[in-house]
Amino acid sequence: MPYIGIVDDNPIALLHMRILLERAGFPDVRTHTDPRASLAAFKLEPPSVLLVDYLMPDLDGIELLGQLQAAGTTLHTPVAMVSGAEDLESMRLSAYRAGAIEVLAKPVNPQEFTLKVRNLARLSTVPLHGRFQSDFSPLVVPRSSRAAPAKTGAPRDDVPMLRMLEKVAAFRDDRTGKHTTRMAFYAAAIAHAYGLSIAQQDQLMEAAPLHDIGNIGCRDDVLRKGKGEQLDDEARVAMQQHTITGYELLRDSPSEAMQLAAEIALSHHECWDGSGYPLRLSGEHIALSGRIVAVADTFDALTTVRPYEPQWLAERARRVIKADSGKRFDPAVVDAFESAFDSLLRIKRHFDGGEVFAAVAASAH
Repeated sequence: MPYIGIVDDNPIALLHMRILLERAGFPDVRTHTDPRASLAAFKLEPPSVLLVDYLMPDLDGIELLGQLQAAGTTLHTPVAMVSGAEDLESMRLSAYRAGAIEVLAKPVNPQEFTLKVRNLARLSTVPLHGRFQSDFSPLVVPRSSRAAPAKTGAPRDDVPMLRMLEKVAAFRDDRTGKHTTRMAFYAAAIAHAYGLSIAQQDQLMEAAPLHDIGNIGCRDDVLRKGKGEQLDDEARVAMQQHTITGYELLRDSPSEAMQLAAEIALSHHECWDGSGYPLRLSGEHIALSGRIVAVADTFDALTTVRPYEPQWLAERARRVIKADSGKRFDPAVVDAFESAFDSLLRIKRHFDGGEVFAAVAASAH
């Protein structure tokens, strides 16, 4: 079956490239972190398009292409060399000599990357069949874009699964399901203030509760450390893995809501200034859904009284989020948060009530 092959010893870079290509419509993307293992796989079944990292241990990209050429594996396969090397120009000639017809710099530019790979696919003697719906990165949702309204009236067979997964996510979070429910309503209110359609607000509210579903793959001791203790490097890496785990759990579903949930799970810890994780994306290279959920999730966290945290009240939370505008958060989403602030307080009153909300609301006046 026609497929795109990618070899890169950096699993995060691999994940990013695979996501970009799958969401651009390529139906089969196969990745390898071990160049020697890829050599055997490609000899057995040559890819239609091949992307190879330049600097890899044991067998670098030039050597890998040389061996594939010698075996006749890449005779009809367009090849691109991908490199994060500072001196890209110095390796360009070597890449061309090894059989590459394109050289791409890392970190890849999402739009340029998908367009160049699409052009390579057109050169392949074994055509790739995909839907090719969009010319921009799926991890980029321009502010001007407005999705077509979802079809209504037809029964949704993914709703029971969504609700079940919400319960699974809540089971691993001692804040209970109230956190995910409140946060979903906050996200919808911010999306409304941002200018998204009713259909998009509904989709976001359905998908947002699964943002931390990847926590089911975290060890209990790591989750406990993440709730009040300073994380050491090992625990921090393990905790950050929940974004990728959540994405991998949800990404293959045919449901649009599940696919949106996968996008949110992967992107809601990215930061506007590029300091987040797991892909260290910045600006509008981060999915809009993730940028909105990041603010909604933070607001709920800072206004929820927990035994291991101080009581962050609404106005303090508001100041924290505004202070992180342009750093952690998208400034336009923070503006929408500001516009929706009274709505967020009403939502909190509805779900919490009682003395806790009274203290939160009082701090905002």
